[in-house]
Amino acid sequence: MIWEQLESRGVTDAAILDAFEKIPRHLFIPHVSLEQAYGDYPIGIKAGQTISQPFIVALMIQYLDLTHQHQLLEIGSGSGYATALLSLLCKQVDALEVYSDLLEDSRKVIQSLDRDNVRFIHQSAWEHIDSNTVYDRIVLWASPPRVPAHLFDILSDEGGVLVSPEGKYDQYVNIYTKRSGKIQKNRRDAVRFVPLVQGTLDEIDR
Repeated sequence: MIWEQLESRGVTDAAILDAFEKIPRHLFIPHVSLEQAYGDYPIGIKAGQTISQPFIVALMIQYLDLTHQHQLLEIGSGSGYATALLSLLCKQVDALEVYSDLLEDSRKVIQSLDRDNVRFIHQSAWEHIDSNTVYDRIVLWASPPRVPAHLFDILSDEGGVLVSPEGKYDQYVNIYTKRSGKIQKNRRDAVRFVPLVQGTLDEIDR
């Protein structure tokens, strides 16, 4: 997987490749075969969500340009696979997920891997995040028609980076950089993600 899907297609960051080697993907999708777990495609999980194909996960993580000093907010943590990868690459991961079943399943696997720098948040991305943290990096694993504006309020003003798929029908990965109150947008790859479910936590639960 690492050579054929990642390195040969331009994922060159040694720390990212090392994280993919250390985190066993199959633990997060035990309902499929070992061969399927490492295939180059997304796989369905609970709540109508997916675990993204390894290459897209690696590419978007590479766009984040992470260091071990960064505080990161992850939106739509899903299976928890990307959460575990990110926990090896930055100081702290706040993993936000609206579906409680997904959150509890991913929590168990990540705890079994002794990752102690992950905080789980059961919340909708469309609600204001109840945190005093200003995040160096924010990543979304589901596509909103537009990035919720309040996420930019909690993004660092000193070169903070937000990476997200965006769009309803035609989706692209966008890289937003914030500096001195100004946001710069850089559109990159065409992608296909599940939509970022809209509404408050109570509305979505109902």
